Amino acid sequence: MLIITGIYIMNQQYWQNKVDILCSKKGEDNEVDFKKTLSEDNDRLKEHINAMGNNPNGGLFVFGIDKDFEVSNDSIDTDKIIKHITYLAGDTQEPALNIQIHHLTREGISLIGTAILPPETRPVFIKDRSPLGGQACYKRSGSSTIAMRIGEIRELLARSQQFNPDEELVQEGKISDLNVSILEETIKGFKGANGMSANNLLILSDNKIISKGTGDEWKPTLAGWLMYSNNLQSIRSLKNSSIEFQQFNGKTREEPIKKLEIFGTLPQQVKLAISTITQNIWKVPKIQGMLREDIPAYDETTLREVIVNSVVHRDYRQMFQPVKIAMFIDRIEIENPGGLLPGLTPLNLMHKREWRNPNIANLMVNFKLGEMDGQGIDRIYMGTRKIKVPAPKIFDDNKSFKMILSAPKAYEEYSPEEKKLSVLILLVLETTVDNESIRNAFGIDLTKASTLLKSLVEDGLLVRVGNSTRYAKYTLSSEWKLKIE
Repeated sequence: MLIITGIYIMNQQYWQNKVDILCSKKGEDNEVDFKKTLSEDNDRLKEHINAMGNNPNGGLFVFGIDKDFEVSNDSIDTDKIIKHITYLAGDTQEPALNIQIHHLTREGISLIGTAILPPETRPVFIKDRSPLGGQACYKRSGSSTIAMRIGEIRELLARSQQFNPDEELVQEGKISDLNVSILEETIKGFKGANGMSANNLLILSDNKIISKGTGDEWKPTLAGWLMYSNNLQSIRSLKNSSIEFQQFNGKTREEPIKKLEIFGTLPQQVKLAISTITQNIWKVPKIQGMLREDIPAYDETTLREVIVNSVVHRDYRQMFQPVKIAMFIDRIEIENPGGLLPGLTPLNLMHKREWRNPNIANLMVNFKLGEMDGQGIDRIYMGTRKIKVPAPKIFDDNKSFKMILSAPKAYEEYSPEEKKLSVLILLVLETTVDNESIRNAFGIDLTKASTLLKSLVEDGLLVRVGNSTRYAKYTLSSEWKLKIE
């Protein structure tokens, strides 16, 4: 993959590999759309091009492949295809899209690939349609091209203007309601004794804690209010900016045994949530010399990363429910309103970093509750590896994001998917694995490690590197590398 002026551009070898894999699998994905020939339906073709333009890395149309993912016997008018796609991409889209031609092959037959290059800003609109009318912005969802929801369009618009949701003004809030003593502790240069002096106001503005509204009046930003308000939930629209903790006696919600509503500023909520989980979480033995001590299964760093992630990345425009923490006998579920941002998937989170609320994330650093280094997911995975439990499961349905932490369990209790996910994460962190690293990761013997490696090769997750059998190393298959990019 090449990177030119900050934009990802897939090279010819990348697309050739992807075409071979998808044809073999007889399927498409959100980056590749196979066409037997050029469609006469310009309206639908504009929608397909628009969807590719709204992909973070663009996408590719491959002409010469039929609906059965076989090479078509029909001839391809290459010049006509290039001219027409160039016209539709450049003249019917706003901003105009550029294309790149790739000469591909399949089974020795020449194919033509027209790559839609990603623009510098998104969303991309179809020019002759109302921007927020429901038919002007499209996206790829697997092999389908579907219209974007209004909320998705607004999210992309806000980001294209370098305006983040947590910079919005809390109109009902007053800067006099911000906690001056905490501001002094966490904001460099702020002098509490000076109150809201001109210099202090400038410092708070620089830190995106306040901003000027109508009538030149200073107002708290959403980030400032959530982090420093003396009475955060007093604003009706923010009453659900809290954390709900529930504990259940079993694997379902049928027998609740504890419920706690956690209010206060976001830093206060995070600290109390960590303390509450720590008090109720499973214990594991820790041996030091002759002494044995039972300690919480997950350390404070891992719990901090999970909970901070949920409040930093939640969508504060979706206030129908709080962040929810549910503890069962076999797992902990942490769920926040707001799905992953466009371009992010559960599989590429370790490669791609983006914050829905970057100002809240920055302020969390001042409270020593985060690093803002994009390594939070990595630390969560490392925390699970340290205690030899399955890697966290991540679910995203566009409306909410959920992370599930497993209770400690023996290797024999792992499901096949848990084994597969744990090895996948290990490979993302270390590039290659061998029998020894698998033994260390799961705490198992040589035979079990060999059996697991063999099954994952057969499953298509792993391929062996080199010819050595005694000291064999394995890496991700090409198919899985594509999935996590």
